[in-house]
Amino acid sequence: MFDWWESLSLLQRIFGIVAVPATIIMIIQTILVVIGVGDLDADVDVDGDVSDASFSDDSEGLALVSVRGIVAFFAVGGWTGIVMAQLEIHTFFVTLVALIAGILALLFVAFMIKLTKKLQADGKIDYKNAIGKNAKVYITIPADGRSGKVNLTLQGRFVECDAVTKDGQAIKPGINVVINGLDDSNTLIVSLPEANKENQEK
Repeated sequence: MFDWWESLSLLQRIFGIVAVPATIIMIIQTILVVIGVGDLDADVDVDGDVSDASFSDDSEGLALVSVRGIVAFFAVGGWTGIVMAQLEIHTFFVTLVALIAGILALLFVAFMIKLTKKLQADGKIDYKNAIGKNAKVYITIPADGRSGKVNLTLQGRFVECDAVTKDGQAIKPGINVVINGLDDSNTLIVSLPEANKENQEK
């Protein structure tokens, strides 16, 4: 390691001072993400504090200013500078290429963060999408306002949800119901379709 460092030119050492620590941090970040401790999209706000919020509130934009993006910028840009400096071209062009490589790395990380956030958002169940759908009672829904359970397909998934009814009568397992709304705890408010209501009353 020391022999390698001694073999570098002054320009390469300058890039190395940036690249080596950034690479170590990047490796640590990656390990933490893999084991579930780190946060892929930790971003930096205007004051320089680390937070989980994007620099911009625009969910369609790219979170360019992020811890991971900045680390990638210095790591990729630094190593690119070290390699380019070996070609013995003008320092300006070495720096320019290193800067471009760093910016591309920054943009790539920003894109990956945006993609990850989109996938996470798509994966969350929005129970409002259940309103108007049919469901089948799995556990009896009591008439006294206590909750039972229903099964339905929501956002491409087969899910089990808590449900209550305001029909004034218990709804037995296996009965089809219509979802009319949600309460404050995302419990489904269901009712019997007219056909099922007549069958249950018999």
